[in-house]
Amino acid sequence: MAKDAFIMILSVYSIEMEHVMVQANQQDDDRYKRLCERIVERCRQQNWYGPDYHSYTSHRGYFYIDGELQSREPSHDLETHFEFPLATEEQLRLSEAVMGFEHPPFLRALYLQVANGGFGPGSGLTGALGGFCYWIHRDPRYTAMQKEKLVKKYGEASCLDWFSDFFDPILFDLEQHEERYDHPRDISLSRREWPTYFLHLCKDEGQDDVYLHAKSGHLYAAVRGYGGEATLRGDEMSTRLFRIDGSLEDWFERWLDGIPPVQWYQK
Repeated sequence: MAKDAFIMILSVYSIEMEHVMVQANQQDDDRYKRLCERIVERCRQQNWYGPDYHSYTSHRGYFYIDGELQSREPSHDLETHFEFPLATEEQLRLSEAVMGFEHPPFLRALYLQVANGGFGPGSGLTGALGGFCYWIHRDPRYTAMQKEKLVKKYGEASCLDWFSDFFDPILFDLEQHEERYDHPRDISLSRREWPTYFLHLCKDEGQDDVYLHAKSGHLYAAVRGYGGEATLRGDEMSTRLFRIDGSLEDWFERWLDGIPPVQWYQK
């Protein structure tokens, strides 16, 4: 009897926990939907459906079926329409397959409910394959295409030598790294070091790159290192990662509320 009672209690607990998780997921979905609606409304009110920092983004990258990344002038009037349509599940699955991990839920919502990139902070949100792309270095979605193009131009040996940081990186677990070094606010990387689960979001107005660590949900600004500084392991520093406060949702909330980007993270 005691065993039967324990099994019954465990079953009831499992049902209650499942219900709690369903409610939590629904609350997240509702928040994502509201945020997406606010983004679309902001674009409508301001009569601007492109990126905030658009002086350097008059050309857009496309991922064509033949695997070539093309540049062209916007074909839509960005005062009235988004340049890129909503992403499809097929495009998202292809991007996730290429990168080897799922995109975070809110990023998926942005692609599926707003547009496939090309809007928002900085140079505009990088889209899933088939969408907006402004910066393709250190982005696994475009590595194979970039490598093929450069190998044809320079040869494989030269390509691997000159662009080893892009095509032969030393990948590492960012969460383990932060834990090992007592969770620093900024992380120094050598030329070839690069975290796994990194998704490019945009370039900010200072031309620093903003990334989302898909595994933890943390955001980082990647800044080129200068002056011969060294990493924690004594290697020459090439890139510094600065942790941005809050989640991707918070990042867009601040953007919607008109908070200056300089206040989005602490250096």
